[in-house]
Order: sequence, then structure tokens, then C-alpha cells
Amino acid sequence: MDPLDPALQSTAVTGVKPLLTLAIFAGVGSFFLGAFFTAIRRGMKEEGWFKLNHQEEEQD
Repeated sequence: MDPLDPALQSTAVTGVKPLLTLAIFAGVGSFFLGAFFTAIRRGMKEEGWFKLNHQEEEQD
């Protein structure tokens, strides 16, 4: 099946370059996803989101 855009006909879809690009974006994305989850967990613990900090104070 031919691509609809003629510019895609001359570009290579296979090879090392798309895999390298995918690896770079996956690495950057996993960094930001990890930072996001770390910020959420730290906010839940330190700022008392969802009353988790309140339960710890009652136990002490």
C-alpha cells in the first residue's frame, strides 16, 4: 500500500535512526514520568494529601 504523502515515499522508515529516536524519547519520557510520581508521593507524605499525614500523627 502506497503512502498518501509523497514526501514519505523518499524517507526511510526502517533502520537505526527511528530506533535511536524512540530510545531517546523513551528515556526522556521515563525521567519525567518518574519525577511526576516522585512529586505525587512526596506531596502525599509531606503535605498531608488524603489525610495520610494525619493518621501518622495520631499513632505517635
